[in-house]
Formats: sequence, structure tokens, C-alpha cells
Amino acid sequence: MASVPSLIRVLVVDDSFFMRKILVKMLDDPQQGITVVDTAKNGLEAIEKSKALKPDVITLDVEMPHMDGLTALRRILVENPTPVIMLSAHTGKGTETTIKALEIGAVDCLGKPSGIPITDLESIRAELLEKVRLASATHPPKRSEAENSPAAARRSAKVKADPATRAVSAPAHTLVAVASSTGGPRALQELLSQIPEGFPAALVLVQHISTGFTKALAKRLDECGGLTVVEAEEGQPLLTGFAYVAPAGRHLTVQGGPGNYRAALNDSAPRMGVRPSADVMMQSVAKASGKHCLGVVLTGMGRDGAAGLKEIRAGGGRTYAQDAGSCVVYGMPKAAVELGAVDQQLPVARIAEEIVSFLSR
Repeated sequence: MASVPSLIRVLVVDDSFFMRKILVKMLDDPQQGITVVDTAKNGLEAIEKSKALKPDVITLDVEMPHMDGLTALRRILVENPTPVIMLSAHTGKGTETTIKALEIGAVDCLGKPSGIPITDLESIRAELLEKVRLASATHPPKRSEAENSPAAARRSAKVKADPATRAVSAPAHTLVAVASSTGGPRALQELLSQIPEGFPAALVLVQHISTGFTKALAKRLDECGGLTVVEAEEGQPLLTGFAYVAPAGRHLTVQGGPGNYRAALNDSAPRMGVRPSADVMMQSVAKASGKHCLGVVLTGMGRDGAAGLKEIRAGGGRTYAQDAGSCVVYGMPKAAVELGAVDQQLPVARIAEEIVSFLSR
């Protein structure tokens, strides 16, 4: 007799009784392969119940009394590593705090369905169910107190040079195309923190993330290294020393040619279920720049980026993939390697070193 697949066990954490009821209603569905084992109303309860119940996934509110989501997340990853999905408002401080949580080690995030008519909750539910399924397949590493301390987070942010002393940005001739998904914000922070001022190329970036969080991601990444990081805008010229993040929910492509690249955004159909698509972005980069580009695929679930990276390599560009040991999910890099699209597999910090060294040559 075939064995019955076990249900994904979820702990729901939110300070609002009403929101806990909504989340339980959305998630507790054995037909979808998911069950809610319990709820908690603050970070202290979340820590205790995560140790006692050992859930497969935790949904964690960002702002709570007694102990907030960030503090609880740090404790959970130190004491009982569990995949965590952060839930927050789409705007203001909540999005910035959520990006910090993703850097600490949360595997994904989603905007809370506050103010949304009950009739519209089904689309939110579908996204939440999918994120829980993906999160359940990840295995966050156990972190030390030192690694997950607020002081460590402050050390990771670099002080930028005074604008008057920065290298003057010029139209880019060389592009670096980067793709990332689950575990990406932390990997991107590590990658960009190793890129110095005066970087002689423009970087275009696709990170799979829920709508409403891209600006906060760009703002946070802007603090990490020598690049100026912004959310991409329609028609924007691509300049050296800048990184352009694809807006969540829109495809980013590159038009023009070396010395005259421009960002273009569109709302065409998702590719392999995602928009923005790294394949769409990278294929446009390969077409626009020929051999004047590099491609990078970082941690993430699925195959997005593999086909695009192969086109970059076929056109004479250099390609890299994050190695299995440093990935939260070795899905996207593995797909690129299996497709024969990768010149080198390296830990994420080494990828930055190789790119800087390659461009300096």
C-alpha cells in the first residue's frame, strides 16, 4: 500500500486575533497538504511553541508586543532552525524590517491581507500556500548568537563614500545580470558588500519577491557596498556603478547596446510562473550586449535563470553559479549547471571577487 504523504505542519504567529483566524482559515487545509498545528500571539510564545511543536514552517508577523518578529526570528534560527515566512504591511517600516528579516535568514515574505475584501483573499491564499510548500523544502542552517546579533547586521552595512569623492558614473558598456530567489536577499547582501566604489559596469537584478517589497530591498542593498542600488524604471539609462532591481510583478529587459543601455519594463505573461523572470532579463542582456556581459545565478527554487545564463555564455559572456554549500536552496544554480550554462561555481562572496577581478583584467 502506498504511504500517505505527511502534512506540512505550520505555526501561525500574529498579535491580532482576527489575523490569526484569517491565516488559519487560509492555511489549514489537509486537501492542500497543509495543517496549522497551533497559533502564537507574540515572539515569546513563538519561540516556546516552535521548540515544543517543531513545526515544518512558521508564519511570523513583523510587529508584535513583548517580542517583535526580528528578535523572535534570530532566536528561532539559533535555538531551533525552522523555515520562516515573514508577514508584514506592504508599506513603510514594515517592508524595511521584512527585508532585514530575509537577510537574517527568513526564507520568504508576504504582504499581510489587511484591508483586502474577503472576496479577494483567494489570490493571497494561493500565494501563501505556495510559499509554505516551498519553505517546507528548505533547511535553514543553525546560526550562532554572534552571526544573528543586531551588531552583526550593523557590521554588514558599509558606509558609502561622500558623493563628492565617488567615481563619476558613465553610460555602461558592460552589464552584470544577477538572478536570485529563495535565500536571495541574504546572498545579494553578501555579493554586493564585496563590490567596491568605482565598479566599471552596471548590474541588473531579478529577485523573486512579493509585490510591495522591491523598493525596500533596493534601499537595503544600497547600504551594502559600493554600488548605488535603485528600483528599475522605464527608459532609465544604465550607468556604471549602479544596480537596477526589477520591480516585483514586472519583467525587466535591457534595450540598446554598449554605451547606450536602457531599462524597459513590461507586464507580459509570467515565464515559468514568475514575473519578473530572470530568463527574460538575461536573454535581453545577451541580445543587447553580446560578449560585454556576465551572468550570475544565486540560490533559489526552480529553473529560472538557467536558459538566460546559457544565452549569455553562448554569446561570449562569462557565467557564474552559487555553489550548493552556500545556497539556501540549490535549485536555480543546479538547473543552470545541468544545462551547461556555467563557467564557474563558487561561494557567493567568491563570485563577487571573481567578477571584480575579471572586469579589472
